[in-house]
Amino acid sequence: MNNKAKKQIGIIVNTLRGDPACILKNIKKILKKYNIEPIIIDYDISTYMNIKKAIRKLKDVSMLISIGGDGTLLSALKIAIKYDISVLPIYNGTLGFISEIPPNEAYMILNEYLEGKKTLYEIEPRTLLSVSLYSTNKKVIKEYLAVNELVLSKCSGRAIYINIMISGKLISSIVADGVVIATPTGSTAYALSAGGPILSPSIDAISFVPIAPHSLTFRPLVIPKHDTIELELTEKSLKAMVIIDGYDICQFKNYDKIKAKISDKNCYIFQSANRLFYDILRNKLNWGR
Repeated sequence: MNNKAKKQIGIIVNTLRGDPACILKNIKKILKKYNIEPIIIDYDISTYMNIKKAIRKLKDVSMLISIGGDGTLLSALKIAIKYDISVLPIYNGTLGFISEIPPNEAYMILNEYLEGKKTLYEIEPRTLLSVSLYSTNKKVIKEYLAVNELVLSKCSGRAIYINIMISGKLISSIVADGVVIATPTGSTAYALSAGGPILSPSIDAISFVPIAPHSLTFRPLVIPKHDTIELELTEKSLKAMVIIDGYDICQFKNYDKIKAKISDKNCYIFQSANRLFYDILRNKLNWGR
């Protein structure tokens, strides 16, 4: 992670949730004490075009603050990955599995960070998924980094036929609405709703989850680092859609291939030192209640 001192901090604000104006006002007060000028992104960055615009604007910041829910944090991480900086997520949304730090606690953490102390928080590295798309002539079309997940999904009402290979070996051919390949961070998002396992952020692994498979014998898998998952449509399927972190990327056709594996890069998120990952799960999922 880049610890180079800079005089600016970026703030990503979701203006459609809660009371971001009050939170933003308090953050500005804190930053003013340290003569730090914030760069505020308060427009929608849920599209790649606007994320690229924000990336250019935030090129000189030392860290990012996201004000909103998990969607806002996800967009902020897309920017942070570019510059190898960390994100402080202030919860102001709905669910908040990863953006779970409430405002009052976030203010204390921000003060500590700016004073060079570290008792209230940890900066936690999170696994990223490296995704490569290959054309029929085996040339790389595109490469992406996913914070949450890669989804290969049907485009119409018909299920798709998918060949699944791990580390070059065919393990199965399935008929399903699609598949999800999720990082530990993404294991509490789409993959969880599709029946996948929850992975602790400290686990260096990814999950492979079928979406509505036609065979009940095909179950979710947890796949370790260094194993590569390869997907291709069989001749029975005409096309599918590639979706990365909720963004429609491209149509996927017969004989195209996707390769996904754990990336050598990480993203970095501030986490409260007062709560374990399992505390968050218990509170958010109401376990045992």
